[in-house]
Amino acid sequence: MNKLKLLSLAKTMLLATAFSILIVSCGNNETENQDETVQDTVAMVTEQAKKLIYPLPTPLEVTKMLIKAGASYILDISNSTENADKYFTEAGKALNLGVYGADLSYASTYNKTQETTNYFVCTKKLLDGLNVQTPFNEELAEKIEKNIDNAEVLHEILTTSFHDTFEFLNENGKGAVSVMILSGGWIESLYLSTELATLTDNNKEIIAGIAQQKSALKTLVSLLKTYESSENVSGILSDLKDIEMIFSEVNEIDGKLQLTEEQFNNISSEIKSLRKKVVETH
Repeated sequence: MNKLKLLSLAKTMLLATAFSILIVSCGNNETENQDETVQDTVAMVTEQAKKLIYPLPTPLEVTKMLIKAGASYILDISNSTENADKYFTEAGKALNLGVYGADLSYASTYNKTQETTNYFVCTKKLLDGLNVQTPFNEELAEKIEKNIDNAEVLHEILTTSFHDTFEFLNENGKGAVSVMILSGGWIESLYLSTELATLTDNNKEIIAGIAQQKSALKTLVSLLKTYESSENVSGILSDLKDIEMIFSEVNEIDGKLQLTEEQFNNISSEIKSLRKKVVETH
């Protein structure tokens, strides 16, 4: 069970407990032991919630699939680094922090040193713009600089960074921002995948990877719904519905999800449109 669901469960338990204690206390005085049991249970759930597991495949995991499939690195399909100064709203900064995180992963997986550095600068700029000062920001810059030419070590550093950022935001009352960042990363990763599938002759493995995003999108939508009272979150949730509808038609054959050519074309078209909206209009 992911952290957001555990936190929601903890809140629900607290409310249910308060109501139960109110009823019981009206009839008798045997509540002391119940109080202690409830407190122990809530403490246990809260502690489990702190042990966050990143709920989606990281952009690094997606781009490793691309390089394994033999897809070449194409610089022009990533978001321009010049756009980093053009995002002024919280939604724009959060979504494009996710976008640049995916582009950073894409560049680092292909050992593109200069591009990796450039995209890290963009992510740092947007983190600062969101006033997200995590304890590991300064250490992260130093580690990336020292290992900029070591793809494997860099992969571990960035994967840990994705996990830690998501955890930090959720533990510091910025859950809505965290799911917006996740959304931007997922959108860019799927966009890169569909573009490279189109440009790569032997694209069967990439297509298979795209099909697997059906479950990732389901998880992402579930996370977004947790914060849909936020106007920013409800907006991106609405934008994802058309893509979710296409994925809902993807069937499992012999234990594997199979995309038809029509489904792939529809997903490619929808994600390209949504990605353009994310990187250009916020």
